[in-house]
Amino acid sequence: MLCNVLEKHHSFPGFTLLLGGLLQYVSAKQPDNLGAGMVASLYLVRKRGEGYILDDTGLFGANGISNVQAVYLLPGTPEFFSYLTGFLENPERSGPSFFDQQRYMTAAKECLQLYLCSPLNFSKRATESNPRDKDLRRSKPSAWIARLGAHRRIRKGRHRLKARQRKSLKVKIYISQYASFPKASPNHDYYRFLSYRWALDLLPFLLEKSSISLELAELLHGCTFTTMARGFPRRMRLAKEAITKYLLRVEAGVGDSDP
Repeated sequence: MLCNVLEKHHSFPGFTLLLGGLLQYVSAKQPDNLGAGMVASLYLVRKRGEGYILDDTGLFGANGISNVQAVYLLPGTPEFFSYLTGFLENPERSGPSFFDQQRYMTAAKECLQLYLCSPLNFSKRATESNPRDKDLRRSKPSAWIARLGAHRRIRKGRHRLKARQRKSLKVKIYISQYASFPKASPNHDYYRFLSYRWALDLLPFLLEKSSISLELAELLHGCTFTTMARGFPRRMRLAKEAITKYLLRVEAGVGDSDP
């Protein structure tokens, strides 16, 4: 039955990525680093009105992520996750649903197209400068420059506050299969933040396990991360390093196959 469900939804955009994220979540030495982002991504899938796919597979509901589990998935993976992971990684059990290098390649493409390079859904909102700052910059440039130091301190203070709030939200926010936040709400923005961070963490894992693909290589050559990536400089650097490493592997693989 599970094999039929996977076959039914295998062509759904983002479904392979979620399964690849599940495999990483279960296999990671510190799975809590990815758990929050994966759950946030499941929330966004439901927000798009496509939650029926999650219901079919059990990723939401009694056997999956229940509505009483925190976003910050505490140690102790649900039995369903372990069962599904074992199923996906065993070719004898999963048959055509076996999660091989080709599936990882598809997941890497989805990670880029649906998250990391999707400005429509994953860009920071453009903010206009304070009109008073603009006037001061034109009339008294030296005074405007002097104020920059204060602005930097304010931004750092806000950043520290947001970091503390995120840590508390990890254990306080609960996700329900009927959860519904307006797209402009802080909660929805927080889920977008978690999902993008999750995608950045996941890309190196997916690329490492992906098959050699000229199509994926072409996509990586033109890869442009959205403005949201600037909030994660270390993760973005690691993702770019993984892209470079994969492109070198493709280049070497194509060279070896030439007559």
